[in-house]
Amino acid sequence: IGDEGARQLAEALKINSSVTNINLWSNTLGDRGARHLAEALKINSSVTAMNLGMNGISDEGAQHFAEALKVNSSVAAIDLFHNTIGDEGARQLAEVLKSNSSVTNINISSNVIGDDGAQYLAEALKTNTSVTTINLDYNSIGTEGARHL
Repeated sequence: IGDEGARQLAEALKINSSVTNINLWSNTLGDRGARHLAEALKINSSVTAMNLGMNGISDEGAQHFAEALKVNSSVAAIDLFHNTIGDEGARQLAEVLKSNSSVTNINISSNVIGDDGAQYLAEALKTNTSVTTINLDYNSIGTEGARHL
């Protein structure tokens, strides 16, 4: 659907109160599409799960979602599998996890998160009491990052 389709869907989500699960796996959303959806999440309170795997979302897109999760209290599961999120995106997500209490499951496997990103996430998980599952498979986390986790 690309970023334009994401924009149209986001506009609908701003007024919809019944959709709870969004699966946009492999839809070429990119960071622009991520921005549109994140803006909708700042308003929408019904969406509880989003699958945004394989969409070309980078650190910029992760930042958009982190900003949305600062105010959204309904999203419990977010799947960002197989994008291009690196240490900076992990830092942004980690910062919001320090205060967000609705997210219980986050999948950021198959990205490009390294040791620094693992450290940011580990620090966030020290204070976060809601996350029960975090998937970091197939990233670039080495021994140093693993020590933090």
